[in-house]
Amino acid sequence: MSLTPAWVTEIENRARGLPVLLVEGSDDVTLFGHFLSQHAPGWQQRFYLDATGGKSHVIQGVTVHRPGWVGVIDRDEWSQADVEAASKRSPRLHILPRFCVESYFCDPVELWAALPVPQRQRVEDKLQALAGPILAALPDWIAHGAMWRVLRDLYKAARLPAELEDHPVTDEPTIRRVLTDWHTRLAPDSVLAQYHDELSRAQALAAETQLHQYVHGKKFFNQVVVQVLDGVFAGKGADDWLQKLRDAPILPPPDLIALFDHILAQLP
Repeated sequence: MSLTPAWVTEIENRARGLPVLLVEGSDDVTLFGHFLSQHAPGWQQRFYLDATGGKSHVIQGVTVHRPGWVGVIDRDEWSQADVEAASKRSPRLHILPRFCVESYFCDPVELWAALPVPQRQRVEDKLQALAGPILAALPDWIAHGAMWRVLRDLYKAARLPAELEDHPVTDEPTIRRVLTDWHTRLAPDSVLAQYHDELSRAQALAAETQLHQYVHGKKFFNQVVVQVLDGVFAGKGADDWLQKLRDAPILPPPDLIALFDHILAQLP
């Protein structure tokens, strides 16, 4: 039996006997709480929502420490195969349908709907004032997303090869072969070839999928969306815009409603 980490005990104490929904960070708590209140008023009486501080803690929380809890993690750079494998290992672990929570404020159509009505009324060309510059920035961020995925995979590959890690290997020709293969996978030409393959796959995706699941939502929001909003509405900054968008009295997008329904079905 594994020892219970302090962070698990602390969340359990704060929950006061309620079932627990774990998310990664405080921004997730704020966004989930807001959208849950639109979709399932009174949810606070049914379960407790709290952040663990990271993806690995959410996974450990629902798979090792408290299997009766439910968790949601960001999709990040995970492929569909990664998502399906994680869900299969633990049905109480859910993967956000988008890259991260900020991705819910990167789609120009959804972003426009979340803006306060007085602000929308002051913009002459309406949605296009947001959509034009946001979509114009998308190709560079697709390239960033492709490199992000390749580098994340390489980070995993850069760890000690399993052939040398799992059991003793004393045969030097074998060691040389493994290390040569390891070095080849990390060589610039190999990395660029993987990047070009990944970029081709990404460019074939619909713009909506690129915005929802491919670009790094947090970075894209902070570096592109906020600049566009500041330019159209005379500047507020990331924190102010996140607050305004989170406070918008709108229903969650359909993909988030589907996620909530799965979660609510697992919590008494």
